[in-house]
Amino acid sequence: MHHYVTARLDESYTHLLTGQRVVRERHVAFEVVEPPDCNHHNGETICTECAPGWQLDYDFADPFAFARVDRVTVADLLAAGMLTVGATLVMDEDTATTAVVTDTGGLMLSDGRVFDNPSAAANAALTS
Repeated sequence: MHHYVTARLDESYTHLLTGQRVVRERHVAFEVVEPPDCNHHNGETICTECAPGWQLDYDFADPFAFARVDRVTVADLLAAGMLTVGATLVMDEDTATTAVVTDTGGLMLSDGRVFDNPSAAANAALTS
């Protein structure tokens, strides 16, 4: 029998030029597997080894078979002095995909979309 957990990824963004807020959510079902059977970070399976990483951006529904971790946001990293406003982050070295850290703790893509969620920004940048 297969066991699944569901997660929500907030892919909402604000377009810098227009101020328009686009609200978007994606729901994902992960199959719970043992670490040797997991394709870590592929968006299909989850295990004890990769569950902490998935929780950084995804909200998992209960019951959740793994230990919960605290989420650290870009805004938290700004407040701690670990990032600075205007810093350019490279998301994909092969394509030179980048995002700029905003003063609100968002990540702005080259097309002007500002995401609060780093995974949503990366997904949007790599699929556009």
